[in-house]
Amino acid sequence: MSPVVQFWLLIIVLAVGTWSMRSWPIILHGRVPHPPWLERVLRHVPVAALTALVVPGALYLHERSTYSFAPARTIAAVIALVVAWRTKNTLATLAVGMAALWVAQWALGALG
Repeated sequence: MSPVVQFWLLIIVLAVGTWSMRSWPIILHGRVPHPPWLERVLRHVPVAALTALVVPGALYLHERSTYSFAPARTIAAVIALVVAWRTKNTLATLAVGMAALWVAQWALGALG
């Protein structure tokens, strides 16, 4: 078998494998019963994933291969968290969070 054929065969096999891993849970959802303990665990996955994505960016600033604490981002994140908790409104949370970030950056820049 030529290297070109091997390459494309590998691409096809990997594509089918990737599609299968991502599609079967969606296809089987609702058709295969889940145990109650799994339903309880899966209920927390979106919150855990969002937290894992947001918290590092809210606490730390990455510059030139070093991490440093980002107080303006942390202040804005806490304010946005309070707004999200109280209003449960995504647009309000985004708007207040961005405004808080700009004000915190300005205030901390003016102080130091």
